Amino acid sequence: MPSDPRAGAQQPACRAWQGGAAAMLALALAACGEPEPTPVEVRPVAAMTVQTGQREAELTYPGDLRSGYESALSFQVAGRIVERAVSTGDTVKRGRLLYRIDALDYQRNLDSSTAQRQAAASAAQTQNANLARNRALLAEGFISQAEFDQQRASTDQARSQVQVADAQRATAATQLGRTTLAAPRAGVITQTTGEVGQVVSAGQSVLTLADPSRPEVSIAVAEGDVATLSRTQEIYVTMWSRPDKRYAARVRSVAGAADPATRTFAVRLAVSAPPGELRFGETAQVHVTRDVPATDALTVPLTAVRGEGKGTMVWVIDRASMTARKRPVRIVSASGNQLLVRGLKPGETIVTAGVHLLREGEKVRIAEVPKA
Repeated sequence: MPSDPRAGAQQPACRAWQGGAAAMLALALAACGEPEPTPVEVRPVAAMTVQTGQREAELTYPGDLRSGYESALSFQVAGRIVERAVSTGDTVKRGRLLYRIDALDYQRNLDSSTAQRQAAASAAQTQNANLARNRALLAEGFISQAEFDQQRASTDQARSQVQVADAQRATAATQLGRTTLAAPRAGVITQTTGEVGQVVSAGQSVLTLADPSRPEVSIAVAEGDVATLSRTQEIYVTMWSRPDKRYAARVRSVAGAADPATRTFAVRLAVSAPPGELRFGETAQVHVTRDVPATDALTVPLTAVRGEGKGTMVWVIDRASMTARKRPVRIVSASGNQLLVRGLKPGETIVTAGVHLLREGEKVRIAEVPKA
């Protein structure tokens, strides 16, 4: 069968197409076998190098302003309160009436003991007269010695009754005087617990009187910081109502044992302030400033620290690999925008901004490295 001349013409064209396709396929395969490398993202960061040097640490403790000398006052006799002459916050002078209880029964006791004293005195007077007369009768022989001795015993007994009546009357007068409660000295009333109509027993506190010239603040200090107070450079107190006003303070006493529930020690600090400038009961803040060795803690900006779980951390830059690594730190104190932390070494470089954007091991490029 004769061959088709068109088939012979198509063969060179097919070979040419196949050759071009093979070349394109080879190029495609070559491209797939050697992919272009993906560039590694390098994050620019602001950083700083922490340095050695003496630092000032400031510890702060909340507390309440109180008097260094307070007295709980009470009646020395029982009774029903009929008058409360003062209120909490009042300033009183010595002798000022504070409270009064019902004195009716005590007045009756005084009246009764007075009458008994008068009767005893009258009986004693009669017995004294009888003794004088019997002494004369004895001298004249009209009575016996035994009769005289009997009269003398009666007279002595009458005189004793007078003494007893005197004592009873004095006790009644004293108890009547104790139905009023007066200020034993000048001071400020910091608490009143007795109210009109209330029946109080002897010795039951009804108010607290404080000495205004001896203000102090009581704070609770952790056992690890108690020794800090002996190394302080400065202690001062600020009031919540006047945070810009500083009052010098000094440690007055430290409790000999920790509170078993909180494991803290009660520390009392005497505060220097002009008379009448501070009000007892105000909320106070105690500031304790001390030097901290460089090996103990280092200063970092607030922006460098991030909370993580129950702790805090910073990003430390590994200079060899230029990667960011987490480092747990413990905050010692804060002052403005600066934190004093433990957990870093002098000379290490930390990230100071954008810490929430970083990932562990991420490549970084330092844009700024100021020194602490």
